[in-house]
Amino acid sequence: MSPLDDARAGRIAARFARTVAIEWIQPREPDGSWIDYPDFEPGRTQTRLSVGRPIHKDDCIKALAGSAMLVGGKDLRISGIVEIPARCAVRIARSEEK
Repeated sequence: MSPLDDARAGRIAARFARTVAIEWIQPREPDGSWIDYPDFEPGRTQTRLSVGRPIHKDDCIKALAGSAMLVGGKDLRISGIVEIPARCAVRIARSEEK
């Protein structure tokens, strides 16, 4: 990485907290078909792991951005946004740089 790239990465990192990994429970996706009530069986939940920079957190949602880009030296663009229901978060771990 060049010194310029290092500086840009530093400015992007300064806008966010450190990278985190959130382990969370996600219920299965809705099934759009009709079934008879006696045939219903609850689906198994799935444990997910999402990694990114925290961009929003409140009592309802924790949001991570997977990517960030500095445009024109000042405008910050983000993508790969994951919104996690706060009550579904099982564990949050801060990533450490080595």
